[in-house]
Amino acid sequence: MRSSVEAVSSSAGFDQRADRVRDHSRQCICELNLDNERELIDAGVDRPFAEQEDRQDPFDQSVTTFGFWRDSNGKLLGTLQIKESGRVYAEYDLVCNHPGKAGWFIESVNVWGDDTGLKSELQLLKLPG
Repeated sequence: MRSSVEAVSSSAGFDQRADRVRDHSRQCICELNLDNERELIDAGVDRPFAEQEDRQDPFDQSVTTFGFWRDSNGKLLGTLQIKESGRVYAEYDLVCNHPGKAGWFIESVNVWGDDTGLKSELQLLKLPG
């Protein structure tokens, strides 16, 4: 699990927070030393969002901004959610074998946190057999 404590001012906007999530995701992917890491980064995390929308919570009226990563065919690769409070959550699909754990498959990388720091983890699945 990675941890980052780079502080960002509480008035930072969507783009600055999205860039921090991209950087953190990129670091997590690079630490895996995947054969196709550059392809995974260039084809997804580093791409601009295909769509971006605000959604209002019907209970507390807070607004969450969503960004959606899609490949060139429109397939959803990942999502980013940034709440008004500055809390973030992102999930980006990697869909590859784990290079250091035989018999394990990496489904995605998840990143969460706020302006005081981000954490991440890989979502792993045991391969059948």
